[in-house]
Amino acid sequence: MLTKRSQIIDESNQGQYALNIYELTPENINENAPTVYIQANVHGAELQGNMAILKLLNLLEDKKINSKITLIPNANPYATSVKMGTYTYGRFNPITGDNWNRMYLDFFSQSQGQGLISDDEIKECKSKQDFKILIKNKVNEYRRYHQEYGINENKNLFITLQELASDADIVLDLHTAGVGCRYVYGPDYLKEQMKELNFPFNLVIPPEFGGAMDEATFYPWVKFHEIHKSENTFESYTLELGSEEIIDSKAGKADAINIFNYLVKKGVIEDKEIECPKNEATFCLLKDYKSFFAPKSGFVEYHKSPGEFFKKGEKIMSLYHFDKMERPEEVITPILAPVDGIVINHAPSSNVKRGMNILEAFTNFTS
Repeated sequence: MLTKRSQIIDESNQGQYALNIYELTPENINENAPTVYIQANVHGAELQGNMAILKLLNLLEDKKINSKITLIPNANPYATSVKMGTYTYGRFNPITGDNWNRMYLDFFSQSQGQGLISDDEIKECKSKQDFKILIKNKVNEYRRYHQEYGINENKNLFITLQELASDADIVLDLHTAGVGCRYVYGPDYLKEQMKELNFPFNLVIPPEFGGAMDEATFYPWVKFHEIHKSENTFESYTLELGSEEIIDSKAGKADAINIFNYLVKKGVIEDKEIECPKNEATFCLLKDYKSFFAPKSGFVEYHKSPGEFFKKGEKIMSLYHFDKMERPEEVITPILAPVDGIVINHAPSSNVKRGMNILEAFTNFTS
């Protein structure tokens, strides 16, 4: 059964902003099946996750599910409302300058009485359900501590999202890149499980807190299982679904099928997998995920598209300087690949300044 509720999470003088929270809850819950939390569009310009959620709901119609699935499209409605001309300024809070996806609460770096989770408290949790309750209580403890002077607007939204995700055993955070292919971030202890998502490119990150939703949700469980010396079955990923500022229903259906099939494998959906093309999984460690920065200001032409391979020494970008046309030899600065690699994403604009991150690539990758 699908239900919807709204929760106010922000407001301006022009009105309020609410999360629309959709929940699919079976009549008979299978306690052995993992609960699922999926959110999209934390960054205002990253729209495609909303389409994937819609298409997933279409696929789930009349299907038997074994556990609760929580779906939150447009998880940051304030960010999607901040427009500059036709462009959505949605990656950073325009007031504080903070990246919207780096504001989650690290329970292990707080002070006592402000949301800190201690090793002793983890030891006292005899079950996963006990630990979920502890996480939720610590979010409320953080709120109570800051009640007198108020909570930073970024934290207010993201502790709400963190609390909503705290009941889940699987968390999928749907994003997009500037101009990108489809790839997934996952912690190293889940490298083999990442293949079940059927993404062509897989970025393996350390099992540490880094401020994003995937890390904020899996890191407490890394600590829990370290202390209890038990197997960690909690799964949390960031799924990058192509390029920002774009909605594509055909691609959204393909994304939804991958998520549907993954949930079938996990026992959340009681059905057969849907036939779809199978991708060969390519893996890259975070230390080998390299950013190219503009050596000069200018106008960049990208010679490789996201998902394409390049060879060492190959020209992957050209930087044009249209203010030097009287000296033809200075008009173009070629940017050559220092190693073999795969383009994963690049900046959406060709107008770049010196030091700007213009392209990101897998290097030293494996299949």
